[in-house]
Amino acid sequence: MEAVALCVTGEKEMKRTLVLALAVTLSGAAMAQSITMATFADPSNNSANPLFLVDTNANLMFGGWSGLGLTLETPGFIGGGSSNDVTFQFAPTNLVPVIPGAIYTTGPMLVTFLDSANNPLFNATSTSGVLVIDGGVGASDLRLENVTLSGPNVPVGLTQEMFNFSFANGADLQAGVRTYTASFTSSAVVPEPASMVALGAGLVALASRRRRK
Repeated sequence: MEAVALCVTGEKEMKRTLVLALAVTLSGAAMAQSITMATFADPSNNSANPLFLVDTNANLMFGGWSGLGLTLETPGFIGGGSSNDVTFQFAPTNLVPVIPGAIYTTGPMLVTFLDSANNPLFNATSTSGVLVIDGGVGASDLRLENVTLSGPNVPVGLTQEMFNFSFANGADLQAGVRTYTASFTSSAVVPEPASMVALGAGLVALASRRRRK
C-alpha cells in the first residue's frame, strides 16, 4: 500500500511539474516581443529603377527586383547576418478596389527571395493584403496579411508574422499607372526558449515515469 501511495504521489508531483512548465510557457508567450525577421533598405532610391508598378486601370500590381544593390538583413533568422545583391519576385497580383485610387485589397501572394547565386533564401506567403496608394499626397505601402515565412534558416514556431513594403519615389507613367521604389520589413513573435525547455523537460519526465510503470 505504501508503494502504491508513493507511486500516486509521484505521478501527481510530475503532473504538477508539467502544469507549472505549461504556465511558464504561456507566461513567456504573453510577454514575448515581436522581433524583426528580415529587412532591406530601398535599393533604388530612383524612380527610374522601380520595384513596383501599380496599374489601377487594369487593377493589377507587378513587383520585384532583379538588379544589384539589395542587401537583405536577417536578424531574426537562424545565424542572423545579411546577404548582398538579393533579388525578389512575385507573380502579377489582382487588386480589388475598396476606395478606387486609394485603397485596394489583394488575393493570395507568394514573394520569393533569392541570393546572388539564385539560391532560395526564404518565401513569404499570404492569404490577402492591403495596398494603400498615395495619389501623390502621402505615404504608400503594401501590407500582407495572414503571413507564413518559410525557408532553410527561418525559425520554427513563429506567430504573428508581418510583412510590409513601404513605397517611395512614386512616378506616374500615365493616368492610373504609377511606379514606386520600396523598402521592406518583416517581423514575427518567436517562442521564448527558456519556457519551451521547461515544457519539454516536463513532458520528457512524465513520459519516462509512465514507461517505468
